[in-house]
Amino acid sequence: MHIALPIILLLSISGSVMAGSATDQPPIEPAQQVTVAGTRDPDWKPYRKMLDGMDAFDHYHSLAPQAELKFILRPQQPNLPAADLKLRIVGDSANIEIPIAADYTFSLPRDASAAKEDADLRLSTKKGLFRWRPDIHTAGLPVGTRRLGDLRLECEVRWAVDKFDASFMKLAYLLPLGGVCHTSRSRVFYATASPITGATLVSGSRREKLPVERLDAKDRTRYAPPLHDQSWPDDTLVEFEFATSNNAAAAGVAVN
Repeated sequence: MHIALPIILLLSISGSVMAGSATDQPPIEPAQQVTVAGTRDPDWKPYRKMLDGMDAFDHYHSLAPQAELKFILRPQQPNLPAADLKLRIVGDSANIEIPIAADYTFSLPRDASAAKEDADLRLSTKKGLFRWRPDIHTAGLPVGTRRLGDLRLECEVRWAVDKFDASFMKLAYLLPLGGVCHTSRSRVFYATASPITGATLVSGSRREKLPVERLDAKDRTRYAPPLHDQSWPDDTLVEFEFATSNNAAAAGVAVN
C-alpha cells in the first residue's frame, strides 16, 4: 500500500468494498489515490498488534491456502547481516527470543501471557535500519513471478497490524471503502529483489500489463497490483520483466 502506508504503514495521500463477482467491471481508477509504502518505528512493535496480523492471516487464509505465515525484515542499508540481529518479545515477565533466518525471515508464536502483558516486539539495532513485512509465498511458482492471492493475503496481514497507526483522517477515508486492500482508490506497493521494466498479470489465456501508474518511476523495484479487482482470481500470476536477464533468478525471493 499513495496514501503511503509504510510496514508497517507510511501514509501520504496522492490512498468500495471488494467487487462482488468476477463478472463485475473493475472500477475506474480515480485521480486521488492512497499509496502504501512502509511504519515510522519498525524496530518496535506491540506484540498484540502482530497478533492482529496473525488473526487476519487465519481469517483470510483461503487467499493462499497452501502458504504459511512468515515475516521478513527489510534492510534499509546494504550489508546488514541477519546474524547480528536479535529479536525478542519483551513484557513485564515475558522474554521470548525469536530466531531470525539467514534470509531475514522469522515466525512468531502465540503466547497468551505476552499478549496479556501488552508486550513489545523489539529488535536489537538502531531504529530505522530495518522494516518488517509479511512474507507469504505459495510454493512451486515459476521463477520471476508472484501469486496475486499471496499478495492479497500479505496486504490483509499488514493492514491488520498497521491500520491504527494511520491518522484519523486517513482512517476515516479508507475504512468505509473496506481498507487499503479492497478499494481502487489505494495502490499497495510491493518490491522485487531486482529492478523491473514491467509486470504482466496472467490468468489462463488472459494477459494484461500493469499500467505505468502502477509502477514506481523512481524506485524500479516497486509495483502495485490491482488487489481490489476480483476479475483477476487469486491464482493469477504477476510476471516480472527484469532490467537485465541476470536478475531473473533473484525474482523467486522477491522482498516486499
